[in-house]
Amino acid sequence: MFERYTEKARRVIFFARYEASQFGSEYIEPEHLLLGLLRDNTGFFARYLPKITYAAIEQEIRQFTGLQKRTPTSVDLPLSQRSKRVLAYAAEEAERLNHRHIGTEHLLFALLRDEKHLAAQLLQKYGAELEDLRKKIAGAPPSDGGKLIYGRLTGAAPAQPRAETIEIHGSRWNLEYIHETVARCQERCWHWQKQMWKPRDIVVNRQTGAISFDLTLAADAATFELVKNGWKKDHCAVCRWEMFDSPEDAAHGVGYTNGREWLCTECYERFIQEPGFFSSSYSDVT
Repeated sequence: MFERYTEKARRVIFFARYEASQFGSEYIEPEHLLLGLLRDNTGFFARYLPKITYAAIEQEIRQFTGLQKRTPTSVDLPLSQRSKRVLAYAAEEAERLNHRHIGTEHLLFALLRDEKHLAAQLLQKYGAELEDLRKKIAGAPPSDGGKLIYGRLTGAAPAQPRAETIEIHGSRWNLEYIHETVARCQERCWHWQKQMWKPRDIVVNRQTGAISFDLTLAADAATFELVKNGWKKDHCAVCRWEMFDSPEDAAHGVGYTNGREWLCTECYERFIQEPGFFSSSYSDVT
């Protein structure tokens, strides 16, 4: 589905999924896609839409939708039908401009095409107009800003590590993203315990397929099904390193948990145990 997406556009999807989890949403909605765009395109918005900032839009969405209980980052959130429509519009925008790639500019155009959803309404409130943006951005090259996919730098690491990136498990990550994610892990819970990762029982809604860890729901056998060891893996809340039952590979089989989320050993020992991570300058960290 995302083969034609630029690396920066793919990363927007990753950030949108994170935003949806923070708002406690069951789906990735267009407003979460907008926040994903704003997280990684500050220069783009400063140039074309200087009145629109992440802080302003996040506050507007918070006031409009409220905040529910955060969804664990281990739970995969699907795109809503409205977001799927946005992605379809983005492909159409790319075709209209004869672009082989689908980039952040096409996602922005797509968000503006459906005036019924909150993202379009907020963009228009702060001065975004579809036709005006199309004229300004048409013909401009995509701004990938480095080979970044899902917050991770791909390809060979530079000979001299750049101050804005950091290496985790052999991959390079955007340092601002890591700082923000670690800070949220600290806010949620300071009490992390080292444990062997084991599969967990889950309850599945027979009609919707929704997953829950509340095993008491299984008492309603007509609606819910208990699946023994149905949860096969988790992901590190910081670097997305896979956590699964692996006696042969301790790096994947052991981590730290606060009872809800997991951190891989490397991220916990480097960023949670080390208070200097937050006080050090970026160059010190890298």
